[in-house]
Amino acid sequence: EAASVSKFCVFSLATLEVGSSLGTTDIAMLEQEHPDAWRWAVVSIDGFVVDAGSEPTRSHAQRAVEQAMHLETAS
Repeated sequence: EAASVSKFCVFSLATLEVGSSLGTTDIAMLEQEHPDAWRWAVVSIDGFVVDAGSEPTRSHAQRAVEQAMHLETAS
């Protein structure tokens, strides 16, 4: 997953967390942009941003990316 992400990543690899979900080829990315800002994105295996956003905490960002992954799997 890390090799796939690094090809088109605009996220900082120093704080990047990468995950995926069964039933989809999309990749979930999460990073701490600032002490009070977490950025997340769902990216297709081809490098297209499917959904993205920013949240004030890691847990909020993690919930948002999980919800986005669930919505993408359902469609």
